[in-house]
Amino acid sequence: MNEFYRDEWVWITGASSGIGKELVKQAYQQNAKVLLASRKSKDLEMIAKELGLGKGRYAIEKLDLENYTKVSEFANRSLKKYGTPKVVIHNGGISQRSLTKDTNLKTIEKIMNTNFYGAVELTRAILPTVPNQKQVHFAVISSVAGKIGSPLRSAYSASKFALVGFFHSLRAEEEKSGVFVTMVYPGFIQTNISKNALLGDGTSTGKMDSVIESGLPVQLCAHRILHAVANKQREVVIAGIKEKFGLFLQTFLPSLFFNMIQKAKVR
Repeated sequence: MNEFYRDEWVWITGASSGIGKELVKQAYQQNAKVLLASRKSKDLEMIAKELGLGKGRYAIEKLDLENYTKVSEFANRSLKKYGTPKVVIHNGGISQRSLTKDTNLKTIEKIMNTNFYGAVELTRAILPTVPNQKQVHFAVISSVAGKIGSPLRSAYSASKFALVGFFHSLRAEEEKSGVFVTMVYPGFIQTNISKNALLGDGTSTGKMDSVIESGLPVQLCAHRILHAVANKQREVVIAGIKEKFGLFLQTFLPSLFFNMIQKAKVR
């Protein structure tokens, strides 16, 4: 068991399901004190009970990332209660399954606000507490879609690409000051991300993608995220052979990759 997390606060956004829920479970098993953050606070209470989280070893705070102008209120409240966390895992987010021409601006804004601006505002609120006090480690859940743009995911990919640019710049600015960044690029992981993904009009698909259903187990994904953070990896790709092959082609044979991605079955 890694001692990196022992008795340290780990804040996890999007903790009510999927990767976030599994991160809560595994971080707690590594003796971390876990702050569960989500707009679904009732679900968080149920998760805490289900996982048997002990008193004093966890906290629940409501956080609506889409309403990003209010995120600093969550941050200031939590910082006052628990102090500067050792690790912040930016996991909260929402995906998309619609052609660009069929996607309205409100839906694009919802995705960008939740996936990008919410993470940015939480980070900006925490940064002033870091100099001359303690180190903080941001683990940022981007996506293979933050490296590869594919059909039906234009706004989602844009939000994940944006995270990469922002946090790469932050890393270059602040790593010497004690701010460490691990960028995480999951591929197809067995979660409900496709069921909760938005159609062009902002409604949820309610459908499981076949590639998600046959993806990597969420337990493996969470384990590799926590391992990457504890070992101060700056980048980690957590994906199957198909996604890794796509990344290889995009880098070394971009024309071939473009022809393939146009024809790819992405649902």
